[in-house]
Amino acid sequence: MIHGGDIYTQKIEQDFSVNMNPYPVPNSVRECLMSSISKIQHYPDPSQMEFRRKIAEVEQVDVSQVIGGNGASELLLAIARAWMPKKALLISPGFYGYRHAQQSIGCEIVEYQLKEELDFQLQEDYLDLISEEVDLLFLTNPNNPTGRNIAESLLERIMERCHKTKTRVVIDECFLRMSDATGKASWKDWIEKYDNLLIVNTFTKLFTLPGVRTGYLISKKENIELVARQLSEWNMSVLAQDVSAHCCEILLHTDFEEKSLAMIQTEREYLSHALKDLGFRVYPSDTSYILFYVNEEEKSQKQRNKADRNLYERLLAKKVLIRDCSNFQGLTQGYYRIAVKNHEDNKALIEKIRNCYED
Repeated sequence: MIHGGDIYTQKIEQDFSVNMNPYPVPNSVRECLMSSISKIQHYPDPSQMEFRRKIAEVEQVDVSQVIGGNGASELLLAIARAWMPKKALLISPGFYGYRHAQQSIGCEIVEYQLKEELDFQLQEDYLDLISEEVDLLFLTNPNNPTGRNIAESLLERIMERCHKTKTRVVIDECFLRMSDATGKASWKDWIEKYDNLLIVNTFTKLFTLPGVRTGYLISKKENIELVARQLSEWNMSVLAQDVSAHCCEILLHTDFEEKSLAMIQTEREYLSHALKDLGFRVYPSDTSYILFYVNEEEKSQKQRNKADRNLYERLLAKKVLIRDCSNFQGLTQGYYRIAVKNHEDNKALIEKIRNCYED
């Protein structure tokens, strides 16, 4: 499984493998979805006008600078088809979707390896890989699975470098509103200055809507028009457009985002300390998930009878799903990612992990 969320082939009671907002989503989101069902006999608006108006209002950009997608994944593929890059720069470990999009068009991939000894924080030597030969690069802010935000000063230098080399930059901000940087750190204000900048976002994580598939792209008008030509006429369902517009209203008129971030910060600190107390190496995170490392060989020496089972498998036997990160480029067996949930769920997870090494 390349991604988390594999609840269809496993018997799962608790899913910590996908990184959704632990703060309770307003009931009005579900009510909006139920109300929207009454429209399913109609085609969705192919212009996405109400959806785009609301996104533009939230993000404080012009409506012509927004296009919606069937999740962020569709937009990544559309970007790849729009410019057909020959060489792309990816960060490892990083989200698989960028690799998938580039492989679909036969693009050569150049890797920048984040360093474990530096807590997987992006460093200035990344700039050395940006050249006129690199057509496209992807930055995730914060990164997945490491959870680290990019230092603003470094991001500015990256943008200036890419402007000179004419390298197109895609910044994925899908977790930004749930990170310590908050939405104010978005680079959306720079899309006119940098015509090579594209920002991908989604309400999937913040409003716990992975099954609805709703994402959006912010960029200069000419870029939006080019990407739109790679999308089908009705690429967003009625439900996706309606619920996204409603989510915008929540962001505009409530403190949902602020309360969500406060819970994430509190519970992330609890989980980080608890995992450290269990003897695991826990890496700093700025958002709603935590990357940690378990020395399985060391643990198995203390438990000869469980030497052939790692933490992922042990928790799966307890009907708990976490993200085994061994299939991320640059990571190995022993690396895991868990979502930050509410305190009751987090406490239960820590207890089950403890039991894995005591049973």
